[in-house]
Amino acid sequence: MQAPSADTGRLRPGEISVPADPDTLRWLCRQFRRDLLDLTLHSGTGTSHIGGELSVVELLAVLFFHTLRLDPTRPDWEERDRFILSKGHASAAMYVAMAWRGFFPRERLFDSFNRLHGILQEHVNLKTPGAEIPTGSLGMGLSAGAGMAWGCRYLAQHEDARPCHAFVVLSDGDCTEGQTWEAAMAAAHYGLDNLIAIVDDNQRLVTGPTGQVMRLEPLAGKWESFGWHVQQVDGHDVAAIRDVLDAARRPQTALGRPRVVVARTVKGKGISFMENNDAWHAGHLTDEQYRAALKELEG
Repeated sequence: MQAPSADTGRLRPGEISVPADPDTLRWLCRQFRRDLLDLTLHSGTGTSHIGGELSVVELLAVLFFHTLRLDPTRPDWEERDRFILSKGHASAAMYVAMAWRGFFPRERLFDSFNRLHGILQEHVNLKTPGAEIPTGSLGMGLSAGAGMAWGCRYLAQHEDARPCHAFVVLSDGDCTEGQTWEAAMAAAHYGLDNLIAIVDDNQRLVTGPTGQVMRLEPLAGKWESFGWHVQQVDGHDVAAIRDVLDAARRPQTALGRPRVVVARTVKGKGISFMENNDAWHAGHLTDEQYRAALKELEG
């Protein structure tokens, strides 16, 4: 299958200077959303969890093109930062970011997603170059991230390894799971100040608004009560996201405390008929809907 065209007159996948400036990050977000539409259309099942994928675009653009220390040519580089997408059902957004960062050819987005033996499945698994753990069952990612952060700290202290960070992107749905809060409690107890959680707080679960299904507020207050350093940010403002993540990884920001960024986002962001529409938690695009969505992104 020939990959759908991208607006590559300016930049090409795998060739973008890192760290990227805010204008480049905003441009990338538009490309990510275009690719998410095409990936959904060409999915082996004709669908993806596109609502939650669209809400996390800016967060992943900043992480992969500004914040994370990684080498796409060496996915297992020992000194890399560890990244976990705990909301693994939104894997397509991570795959798009990874393709543009150079982990694998962009063409794989359109011939391998949700296909038998494909390297890109709708829930993250270890066939994907650079994936740290399988994810998709909500609530598991922060525990794994805490373990990785502890391991990185141990190696830095005892084997003279370069310190690294563990970054975990969670959904608000993850925050309704008990295991998330067990991990939060343990991370604070062990003083894992190299662990950074980012909550994609789009305030919608699969069956409706979080306030109706499982109230989370005060969400920031909950993290604070567990001993975490908390920052809040507009999850679609790339410059603001860059600044809070830069602060989160600085040791002096909160010595001995794990950090969390609560990002206020919009489910389905960028496509008017998908925004805050629970029908698009997961969805199948008709040709008419695809053309209408693409036109919005080009406007």
